[in-house]
Amino acid sequence: MAPKAAGMFAGSRFPFTEARVEQARKAVLDGLVETVADGRRSWQDDGCPGLRLRVNAGTGSSVYYFQGKVNGQTVRRALGDSDAVRLVEAREAVGRLRYDRSVAGALAPRPTEPEDADADRTPIVKAVLDDMLAAHAAGRWLPGRRREPPSDRTVKFYADLRKATLTGHESLTLQALADMLPDVYAKIQKRAPVQANRFLQLIRNLYAYSADAGLWSKANPAIGTSRADRLTKTPELARTRTLSDVEWRRLDKAMQADAPLWRDLFTMSLFSLQRMAACCNARWDDVTLTGKDACWRIPARWMKGRHSGHVVPLADMPQLLDLLKTRRKAVPKDCPWIFPAPEGDGPVTVYKVAWKRILEAAGLWTEDADRRPRPHDLRRTGGARMTDAGVPIQTVTRALGDAPSSAGMVARVYAQVSDAALKNAYAAVSRRGRR
Repeated sequence: MAPKAAGMFAGSRFPFTEARVEQARKAVLDGLVETVADGRRSWQDDGCPGLRLRVNAGTGSSVYYFQGKVNGQTVRRALGDSDAVRLVEAREAVGRLRYDRSVAGALAPRPTEPEDADADRTPIVKAVLDDMLAAHAAGRWLPGRRREPPSDRTVKFYADLRKATLTGHESLTLQALADMLPDVYAKIQKRAPVQANRFLQLIRNLYAYSADAGLWSKANPAIGTSRADRLTKTPELARTRTLSDVEWRRLDKAMQADAPLWRDLFTMSLFSLQRMAACCNARWDDVTLTGKDACWRIPARWMKGRHSGHVVPLADMPQLLDLLKTRRKAVPKDCPWIFPAPEGDGPVTVYKVAWKRILEAAGLWTEDADRRPRPHDLRRTGGARMTDAGVPIQTVTRALGDAPSSAGMVARVYAQVSDAALKNAYAAVSRRGRR
């Protein structure tokens, strides 16, 4: 075995595969890795928490075993020699050990009596979901075609989505959730179609992970086995809501009467065309307020897709530059945030209450969520104003911080034709016709 290959086994863990397990055994037998005094060496499986491999240099054996907490107690149990037990079977055994309701039930062989043939022995959703999200966040398990671990922002998104859609279902077994999934999905779909699509992807990942870990052997219930039983995504229509000039004047008047924090936060989103997350987390270290190079440098983590950062030029935006200079005087010098939270040490994160209060004061609040202005509509309004001013779509796309490939989407969402523009277009045709 090459030294480079043996180096994989120098640590205490590696991702198990059938081939690597055999290589690890040979590495011990050939003396390429260190062993303890009794000639043994153990490793943990990066792909299945609790699964371990122990190789004995004296006997040449390699044994799978489980070591971990079950019902609050440390359990250690041999699973069999790697020559006799396949890796997938070892992982399935670990799954039964970790997730069954009792240690005794987990260690007992699966029942073979006819009356128990259909017994549901699949693990509890909560435990599997905890493991899946932890493995995904650490990069040990990546769904689909992903090649990089998710960002902290994505991990938080998963946590929020889980809380919003799976509360009340996590105590079910995988099988029970699979049986209920069409009804659960339909209820979320009726309430929040876009959220239902995100939920569907989360469930697909849950069962894909379960299958990879040997905890689920049936078809993925979020995908189905045929077109008839497949759970389909809800069409997502791009929101094109923007604020008219009259609406903006009413909103601005209400903001002027509210706290400066909220007035400045929402105004910054409108003028900079940036998402609320970027505005809320803006830091003074990322802003230059003087000279021709005055700008706001937005780190990549606050840009959708995380591909790169974005720069908002401030030198030619006197309103936004004056806003930031005013805030610099109002915010304590030792505070790193442009918009510090009213309570706490971090940036402002909760703004929906303030937004509703301002909408009500402006007479723009309505129970119809589609008609009601949202904070993200400020970014959309800024982009629409650029297109109305004749700015090319490619330039608007760059100002938004979107990728060049998003120009088509930007055109559909931001380049809405106003009534005035339509009248001017007809007038132009009429003028040409009279020549």
